[in-house]
Amino acid sequence: MNTPIIIRRSLLEGADGVSGATVVIDTFRAFSTAAYLVASGVGRIVLAESLDEARSRAASIPNSILCGEDGGRRPEDFDLGNSPVEVCAHPHLAGRTVVMRTSSGTRAIVRALRSGADPVYAASLVVAGSTASAVRGSTRVTIVASGLGGVSIADEDEETAGLISDRILGRADDAQRIDRIQSGEGAARLRSSAWIDPVDLTHCLDVDRFQFALRADFDGRVATLYAVHSRGSDSTPQK
Repeated sequence: MNTPIIIRRSLLEGADGVSGATVVIDTFRAFSTAAYLVASGVGRIVLAESLDEARSRAASIPNSILCGEDGGRRPEDFDLGNSPVEVCAHPHLAGRTVVMRTSSGTRAIVRALRSGADPVYAASLVVAGSTASAVRGSTRVTIVASGLGGVSIADEDEETAGLISDRILGRADDAQRIDRIQSGEGAARLRSSAWIDPVDLTHCLDVDRFQFALRADFDGRVATLYAVHSRGSDSTPQK
């Protein structure tokens, strides 16, 4: 098998104009939260670019759940914040549709899909190995670190992009990257936030917790996220 060419890009603008196999990273916290949603039995995740779009889509889907954030905080009318802790505590997720909007990740995914990229995956540390396995057979892979609000570099997304790149190329020495994420600005921001549960950080740092990748597609005109189970993930659990 040939080694794929890997292209690294960043922020919302980095998702514009992408083509071919594309991985969009949002480690703190959108695509960690999405993975926990799938693991909790959610049937479908619909991705929205704006709060109003999320509300409108949820209103059109019976028994759906609104999930996400604006400026890091859960809007008052949303059922769930962008939080693995909140997902794990919710008792009634199985089989339901979640409509999700975040400041970076969901917006970057929609931009990548709109650009014609295919396949597109949403990734974070918790699905790193499975995501690498899903795209390794591609000729070229573009990895987009979505960043803070989609407009400034987030160290955790850049390091996760590097980790997945290493995994694609057959290198699995993750320890230094994980250490840098744990001691980085993004982790410090989560620890110090008055409205974010610090256990979210623990959940987001649980490398290769899940043995599925998160693929995004347009279902009609609606961006949708769903799990793809790889035959043989190259995950290297950090436990």
